[in-house]
Amino acid sequence: MIKAKSSSPKRKEPSPEETLLRYWPQISYRVKNSIGRSTPDWEDVGSEILLGVIEAIRKGSFRGDSALGTFIYTITTHKIVDFIRQKNKALLPAPESGQGFDPSIQVEKQERVRLVAELLKKLRPRYADILYLHYYLDLSRNEIARIYGISPGRAGVLISTARNTLGDVMKNLGVPKSEEYGRKGSR
Repeated sequence: MIKAKSSSPKRKEPSPEETLLRYWPQISYRVKNSIGRSTPDWEDVGSEILLGVIEAIRKGSFRGDSALGTFIYTITTHKIVDFIRQKNKALLPAPESGQGFDPSIQVEKQERVRLVAELLKKLRPRYADILYLHYYLDLSRNEIARIYGISPGRAGVLISTARNTLGDVMKNLGVPKSEEYGRKGSR
């Protein structure tokens, strides 16, 4: 008679101290290389990542479906992207009266933004993030490569693939292309 093996062994949950000692060097290295070693905020971002990991482990968000290192890498990437987004957000100046403020143009722009947001939801998260970083935050291939820990050439390929995938989604949904919002020049 053959005995059935248990489907998945229960993993021992690492303590916060073990997590700190084991993964802090990788987290700090990635954060420093992504946002810059001279940026004084890198330690705050790294600490926020560690706290997020420990909290996620305690809440049970880490189910053991992947390696703990992969889980931490994902959280690290998202926190770095969030940090860069916050740093690069700039308030747009309100148009002064007499500068041709047209409410219908504003409504059209808002509708276009909503449409693009909906289309981005149909892409893989990494592609959506890369397009957001490149077009909305106006980051170069080199800056995106630093964030993801890849070569600038690979970042360029990902940007191109994400843009083409978005174009395919638009085509499949029958969204007309606008010449006004064509391709951004490569950097």
